[in-house]
Amino acid sequence: MPNEVIPSALSLTRGDTIAFVSPSGRLSDIFPSAITRAKSHFESLGFKVKTFDTKLLSTDFRRATLQRCEELHAAFADPDVKCVLCTSGGTTCNELVSFLDYDLIKRYPKIFCGFSDITLLHYALYTQCGLRTFYGPTATDYFGEAPSPDSFTAGNFLKVLTGEAVGAVPRSLKWTQERLDYFVSGDSSTKERTRQTTPPWRWLRGGEARGPIIGGCLSVMMRVKGTKFWPSHKGKILLLENSTGEDGITPIPIYRTASFMADLGNVGMWDDIAGLVIGRPFGHDDRMRDEFGKMVLEQCNGTSFPILFGIDAGHTSPMLTIPLNGMVKLDSEADEFSILEKGE
Repeated sequence: MPNEVIPSALSLTRGDTIAFVSPSGRLSDIFPSAITRAKSHFESLGFKVKTFDTKLLSTDFRRATLQRCEELHAAFADPDVKCVLCTSGGTTCNELVSFLDYDLIKRYPKIFCGFSDITLLHYALYTQCGLRTFYGPTATDYFGEAPSPDSFTAGNFLKVLTGEAVGAVPRSLKWTQERLDYFVSGDSSTKERTRQTTPPWRWLRGGEARGPIIGGCLSVMMRVKGTKFWPSHKGKILLLENSTGEDGITPIPIYRTASFMADLGNVGMWDDIAGLVIGRPFGHDDRMRDEFGKMVLEQCNGTSFPILFGIDAGHTSPMLTIPLNGMVKLDSEADEFSILEKGE
């Protein structure tokens, strides 16, 4: 594994080019209106947008894998591109990681952002290139929202990626757990989601810790564990969030998440990390969130690191942008989760 983290690129400034890529799910083919809205959003802010997934994906498995690799390579090699933004998550990033040209990516570092299945690429780009990447919103799921992206999501994305000192991580005032209607009713839907007061984050266990933050979607991490893309987590702050259930509508059962957590314990995760930050679980009401918190404490029994639960990260809206492998601080007494470095 590289000894030091390579900054992603110079900070993002208006006039720069943002690349849309689809290394996992190709929702851009199914929801072109959402992609158009996402493109218009960035163009309205003075950015240029270039898409790299314009060709139909091959029906041949091997060729489709190499095609997605080629698209990602092209985005990184393009001298005009400053930021590579994934259009969505999916289930197939694991098909790419053994075929990527990591020397090319290391030679042309960019800002790289995505969540969910993109967790696999975050780990691969870190372990093989030392590249700092960003766990955050995608084009289809967030910037394509009708009639416009959530202001908290969009604002935090810009704040982090334009190189401003982030400091205390903000908390949203309103949130929603409704699915985007165009995922249910079809691409033409522009139905807005209703929002409600955001439940506060809470400290399942107090304390103070600092270290580089690493992690992502828990179920995806289970597919990284045991591979060459799995780094040491010693002394790090672990970020965890839960995906949707198999049907994309219901939450993952808490017993299943408990099993994933036990798997992490079996590889020594709870002995290694300095702190734990957990995103708001998808589809959970107050009762389920309470049960989830109890489960986490049970799984982490015998440890003493601080645990923060319920931040705006993961399969939830709004969504923070978090610089992976950036230094962060947890301080329960001050009720603060802080990013100690610029996002660049």
